[in-house]
Amino acid sequence: MIQKNTEAKNERSSLREAFKTSKNKLIRKYLKKNEESSPSSQEERKQQRVRSDKLQERIVPIWLRLIIVVLLFALCLAGGLAVGYGVVGDGEMMDVFKKDTWQHIVDIVKKDA
Repeated sequence: MIQKNTEAKNERSSLREAFKTSKNKLIRKYLKKNEESSPSSQEERKQQRVRSDKLQERIVPIWLRLIIVVLLFALCLAGGLAVGYGVVGDGEMMDVFKKDTWQHIVDIVKKDA
């Protein structure tokens, strides 16, 4: 039994050593690869930064994205109201956009309160 425990400990330690060596190999390989690809001088790094800044121009500006999101929200709201009133509520789909319909709904809500 003691011999089995010692064998298990030896096996675990050998597995740890194998893991450490493979890990160290990967780290060395990664560092070597980064050394080759990284610019050596400060001037090259500066040029690389300028190139990356030029690549980050947005195709669609943020203000336009916000407008698009608001318009999509309004479109989804209108579509949901029309489907809810027309299909679920058995009314005319276009009646949901009339002021009289909403006035009637407000009157019903205020009457109960």
